[in-house]
Amino acid sequence: MLRWSIATVSMGGTLEAKLAAVARAGFRAVEIFENDLTFFSGKPRDVRARAEDLGLEIIGLQPLRDFEAMPEPLRTRNFDRAERKFDLMEELGTRFLGMCSSVSEDSADDKDRAAADLADLADRAARRGFRLGYEALAWGRHVRDWMQAYELVCLADRPNLGIVLDSFHICVNKNPIAPLADIPAARIGLVQLSDAPGILMDPMSLSRHHRCFPGQGDHPVAQFLDAVMKTGYRGPVSLEAFNDQFRGAPVAMIARDGMRCLQMAGERLDMDRAAQGLEPLRIGAALPAASHIDGIEFVEFATGESSGFVDLLKGLGFARVARHRSKAVDLYRQNDLNIVVNREQEGFAHAFGLLHGTSMCALGLRFERPDVALDRANALGAPTYFGRIGPGESLIPAVAGVENSLIYLMGAKTDGATNWDRDFVFDSSEAPGALKSFDHFSNVLRRSEFLSWMTFYKSVLGLVNDPQVEVADPYGAFYSRVIRSPDAKVRIPLNIADGGSTAVSRFIDAFGGSGVQHIALETDDIFTFVEAAVARGVTFLTIPDNYYDDLSARFADLDDALIARMRHLGILYDRSRTGEFFQIYTATFEKTFFFEIVERRTYELFGAANTPVRLAAQVAEQERED
Repeated sequence: MLRWSIATVSMGGTLEAKLAAVARAGFRAVEIFENDLTFFSGKPRDVRARAEDLGLEIIGLQPLRDFEAMPEPLRTRNFDRAERKFDLMEELGTRFLGMCSSVSEDSADDKDRAAADLADLADRAARRGFRLGYEALAWGRHVRDWMQAYELVCLADRPNLGIVLDSFHICVNKNPIAPLADIPAARIGLVQLSDAPGILMDPMSLSRHHRCFPGQGDHPVAQFLDAVMKTGYRGPVSLEAFNDQFRGAPVAMIARDGMRCLQMAGERLDMDRAAQGLEPLRIGAALPAASHIDGIEFVEFATGESSGFVDLLKGLGFARVARHRSKAVDLYRQNDLNIVVNREQEGFAHAFGLLHGTSMCALGLRFERPDVALDRANALGAPTYFGRIGPGESLIPAVAGVENSLIYLMGAKTDGATNWDRDFVFDSSEAPGALKSFDHFSNVLRRSEFLSWMTFYKSVLGLVNDPQVEVADPYGAFYSRVIRSPDAKVRIPLNIADGGSTAVSRFIDAFGGSGVQHIALETDDIFTFVEAAVARGVTFLTIPDNYYDDLSARFADLDDALIARMRHLGILYDRSRTGEFFQIYTATFEKTFFFEIVERRTYELFGAANTPVRLAAQVAEQERED
């Protein structure tokens, strides 16, 4: 039966905890990695009973290693070893054994001998009602690709012997994918899915430390799954990811992420099949379609009684236009930009502020169908949050975001009464100014959370990701991957770093966890805006003079007067094939948060070339303050 599964090697923790987390995440099938049994305190039959109590089918045991084409007496020992695995399978209640191509130096480069060994083992397995699956390891001694593995399976020619198709081993060696569709379904023993980042590394090291779930990396997993399903295969599709971060993360989070990634993979598969005129397969529960994000309605800050943040907003041109009807909450506006300042002394924002100081605690996104967006979030394991409301006020559902911030799911703008009208008393409805839109939000994350939150944004909100960018930090390395809506109305760079003194690490220490480090606001004339903001008392980040000397060398055609004006104001510059980019940063507020002001002239990137100088300038700023 076609269904999602996961291998226990994909998670850390005890086998008992893994099985419980897998069941809670919605899986109904699991592969047992034999090492998990080694550390299990009970008997294999206890694992079987536990799985049955949780509604889990154990679809297979793995792996049998270094088996085929071995000399005597190793060959005889291998068959004895296999029989012991068969005994173990009897206790577990599973009928499938996964085996991988040999990496042993003792194995012979003799496909006839290898096929004969597979045939003999399959005959032994058949007598006990078992099936075997043979998988090509990307670093196997003689069998490294699926074509070689398939040839051996065909030579052995046993009905209970099939090939294991693992997306990692096929993609990492850049094996052809389209011909997979020509394999008879009866020759496929099991399908395994995993992804990996597109980094240069030997396949074994990449496999053992950096595999991830489908959609978290850069491999063409969607094409792989599409080709395999065209064979007519309708057995289990199982996750198998060896990852150092996964093993150290909470097992419930990894199991949930695995199911979210599989649900996205199934959704993508059915979309691809529909485009080809094929029937959808609907593996697992159907997901509501991702609702189109119409834009950003507001951001909310928890400030307590701090007045410094309000002064910063006013300096940037925001004006208070309304007060909440029942709460100590103010609305600051500039054109279509809404920033909510929450001064409540109880409730969610107050608790968030106690933990993190003045900080962005909520984001309001507009959806064409917020009801559908909420249904999708719930289907993907993101529960609904409702805050305290007063009589006649709007009931706006939300889901938990990074570090338990909130993401409100709001309806698109209409001509009738808005949530603002129902919840706020307005002093003024107009708030003109030079800032026109939220450009992006910089999300700083712990490394262990990076893939999990990328999965959340992609699955729950329907965002897509851009390639990862690596930038030098004065105290380590800085990595950024942009998650955005398909039309780029919402853009969220996810930032992680290596090094205990990096800007990311310092933010996490000061903030008390992951969160939004800065918000970028767009203007059409950054020079005029900065001059006005400085006159209103805003302090911007001091950029070293050497930057501008280097700028004139890198962009020789830049006008000297323009460079002089940028130097005077502290504005940074970048250029791409499509356009020009100007950016500036406010001084860091309470050592955690700052605003970025940008002007885009048909430029679609984020000024990554300027990030090192920004980081160095912020380090200098912090050292001056300390």
